[in-house]
Amino acid sequence: MSRLSIRWRLTLWNTAALAVLLLVVGLLVYGLLRHAMLEQIDRVLIEQFHELEHDLHSVEDPESRIRHWIEEFHEHVGALCVVYSDGVVVARTDQMAAQSVPDRPANATGESRFDSRRLPLIGRQRMLTRALDANGSRFDVVLMLPMDEVYKELRGLAAVLLTVLPISLLLAGGIGYALARRALAPVERIRQATDEITAEQLSRRLDVQNSGDELGRLAQTINAMIARLEQSFAEVRRFTADASHELRTPIAVIRAEAEVAMHQPPDAEEFQTLAGSILEECEHLTKLIDQLLMLSREDAGLVPLESQPIDLARLVADATEMMRPLAEAKQQTLTLDSCTTAVVTGDCDRLREVIYNLLDNAIKYTPSEDCIEVTVTEQSGMIAVAVRDTGIGIDADHLPRVFDRFYRVDKSRSREAGGTGLGLSIVQSIVWAHGGRVDIASTPGEGTTCTVLLPRSGSDPPT
Repeated sequence: MSRLSIRWRLTLWNTAALAVLLLVVGLLVYGLLRHAMLEQIDRVLIEQFHELEHDLHSVEDPESRIRHWIEEFHEHVGALCVVYSDGVVVARTDQMAAQSVPDRPANATGESRFDSRRLPLIGRQRMLTRALDANGSRFDVVLMLPMDEVYKELRGLAAVLLTVLPISLLLAGGIGYALARRALAPVERIRQATDEITAEQLSRRLDVQNSGDELGRLAQTINAMIARLEQSFAEVRRFTADASHELRTPIAVIRAEAEVAMHQPPDAEEFQTLAGSILEECEHLTKLIDQLLMLSREDAGLVPLESQPIDLARLVADATEMMRPLAEAKQQTLTLDSCTTAVVTGDCDRLREVIYNLLDNAIKYTPSEDCIEVTVTEQSGMIAVAVRDTGIGIDADHLPRVFDRFYRVDKSRSREAGGTGLGLSIVQSIVWAHGGRVDIASTPGEGTTCTVLLPRSGSDPPT
């Protein structure tokens, strides 16, 4: 069944459902008709019995009167009758053979009892059995009407139903297949159109003919998925191009310095200068490769995070003291305003790297003799670490992209500062892994505030 196409499965399911419905309806019609015909026969038998019962109330010789009524029954309605008294047949229809006389009914009462029975020679009969008291005598009366016509009608109805059922199912199956094919035709068109979209054609979109139905919403969902894929491919291409550029630059510098050393034999001072330049570029290249490797491993989920209570206020204080000499070298004022305890759950080394990156950016892009302020506060169950500088700031057009990999607001300034364009990407990746978020606000010429928000932990950090 699972190997069949949806078109065939829909056809088979609909046909099976219709078959069950027709079978139920056919059985219901057959049963109702049978019940109605038996009820009609029973009504005739009851009427004949009541006529006999009414006539015998004032009769002195009930047996002779019963024989008269037996003949009347047979003449007018074709009913057969057998009357017992003390277990002996006292009267019966003359046209009825002796072999056809049923046995004396047991436990006959004043209540009418109906049953159907096949008797020798006369076939299936509908029988009414009831006790009758007449002039002090008790009689057991059995009235019978043939059921041949009833079963003939029922057999005709069954034949019609058995003929109509398969024909109806064949017609329904054909119509269902045609309707399923027509209904699924847009799905086939969507499949063909989607199959034609490759990595080089992600700008194409599916036609949405009716956005209100299921197929229209499916096409819209596929279009949205293709748009996300197009954006992801564009980011991958941009990332690859940026990474190639970033890697090519230090390699080019190293090559140029090496060529100079090979073609022009330098003196000791020049050789030391060239070696220092090469080592600097190698260091920059190593840092870039390490950061790229870390981001790739985080994207693949290969970097395990430790989970332990951390006093983030103490961690921020330690990181601030470690970065203070860099700020003092530029004659910058680095201040810290922290709450007493700020416990979060996470990886201490990774969170320390977040603080180092934020402070490093602030020191790099803040002019000499300006201020950098670090605060640790609690905000609605979250611990907020904010690094606020009075540097060059960031234009509003650049803010949405500052977390993109290799994105630089001012490429020349970042290159001079030794940045790789991956710092904020790493910060965001680590914070997201800890269930937090990073917010950034900036005003050109006035400074930038970068805020890291992490969920507060309910347990205490180790002492």
